[in-house]
Amino acid sequence: MAAHPVTDPAAPQTGRRRFFLSLALCLALLLLRVADLALCTDPATGFVRDSGFALRLAAPLAAALVNWLLARKAAPRPAALLGACPPLGYCLLATGVALGAAAFLYWGDPLAARRYGVALVVLFCACGALSAVWFLRFGVRAFAPLADPTAPLPGTLNTLAGAAFFLCALVLRFTVEAASVQRLGCTLRVLSAVMALVFLLSLFRVFLTPGLPVGKKLYAAGFNAFLFCTCHELPQAAFEWAWGALPLSGLAAALVFGLLGAAGLVCAFYASGLAAALPREEHGGAQTAHKAD
Repeated sequence: MAAHPVTDPAAPQTGRRRFFLSLALCLALLLLRVADLALCTDPATGFVRDSGFALRLAAPLAAALVNWLLARKAAPRPAALLGACPPLGYCLLATGVALGAAAFLYWGDPLAARRYGVALVVLFCACGALSAVWFLRFGVRAFAPLADPTAPLPGTLNTLAGAAFFLCALVLRFTVEAASVQRLGCTLRVLSAVMALVFLLSLFRVFLTPGLPVGKKLYAAGFNAFLFCTCHELPQAAFEWAWGALPLSGLAAALVFGLLGAAGLVCAFYASGLAAALPREEHGGAQTAHKAD
């Protein structure tokens, strides 16, 4: 039997040129960020050694705008996101495992307790555990057809658990982390948390309301999460950890964001492929066929 393009993720995909253009842009900024960390950043303080702070911040923001513009041509209703999505499932499962590891490491990190206070560390660990359960659950769910009419839809309150860790991280980074014009990493970490939450809003709709036209937003949000979480935060955390400026718990938290960015890249890939017909188009096509008979 021929594969149906609406329900089979293996159906022929089209329109990948925009995807690879966005991917090349993100990877180019990743290489620039690694070179900037290695050559122009003080490992002890995180300060940049020159006055190009504005340019360093403008480059990823401009790339995010390009991704948003390219998303206007993405598939409104990606056919691949109606069926099973194993690559997305693997990314979500890996994120869930990393969340559990981050919560465990923060719980036993005395430096985090001195820096944030015991109450905030307990809250952060609890949010990490909640989000880990959500990602593990929906990582498994992604291996089954998402638009299965016989499968029960999850409740809206489930999204609070999925976003808990990232919302808590945003609050901590925005209110507790020491910021400076020269400490680019602090600003990028805040933007990374924002992009992660924006991507999660689109990802929640994939699971809560499968089949709705969310492809354009998912493409932009997914690529921007990959850009800021994977291509900026993750290499910076590895750089700081290698120089002893970041504990292992902080590296684990950055790995969570990096893996979520990888999930965003997978969703963007799906959104750049074949578009399924909207329900009204399918209904109209059925009526036309009926009249022709």
